Amino acid sequence: MFLWNRQITIEPDSLNAGVAGLVDGVTHVNSVSDYEFSLWAPVLGTLGQFGISARCEDFGPFADEMAERGASDEAFRAKMNAMGSSIAENPQDTLWNVLHVAGEMGDVPNVCAVVRWQAAPHQMMSAIQFGIGMADYVSGISGSTTTVSASNYGYPNGICLITAYDSVSDFQKASLAANADGGFAELLAASEGVGRPETIESVLIRRIL
Repeated sequence: MFLWNRQITIEPDSLNAGVAGLVDGVTHVNSVSDYEFSLWAPVLGTLGQFGISARCEDFGPFADEMAERGASDEAFRAKMNAMGSSIAENPQDTLWNVLHVAGEMGDVPNVCAVVRWQAAPHQMMSAIQFGIGMADYVSGISGSTTTVSASNYGYPNGICLITAYDSVSDFQKASLAANADGGFAELLAASEGVGRPETIESVLIRRIL
């Protein structure tokens, strides 16, 4: 399975209008698409940075549908033009190949903790194995599903761990439990050589659509 993501940053002085435009646009797309798109807002992370995501088994048909919508869906094009002035910079699209699922891959969750980083090419296999070990351990502590994905397009040599939660409160409980666990600390201590530390990013996001 693949996870497509688009990261969009809204200008601070256009936040309300920008969010309304995103909700309107994603709602429209979901009414005409064969895929389900979700809209995410930051809980912890950069204010104004939103995400749109969708799951697909085959990226080719997914990409073709998106291209056709951009070329022929006049309602969609009008909505995007209307919110253009609210966007701070060009959106970034990434495609992630889901390599491992610790737990059960259910419906799109309400809250996600996302940690991602980039590795040097020669570190990729070690980074993937580290991510899988970390995902299994975190899922074992919290009972929450954690996926491990890799990307070479949009975010080169990227590794991403996403842990799904029902609520922010569940995230807090799981984080406190992990931080108090000696095995988790040992895993972190063994992370040398699995990526470039300066690329590490972590956010907590909530699904708003």
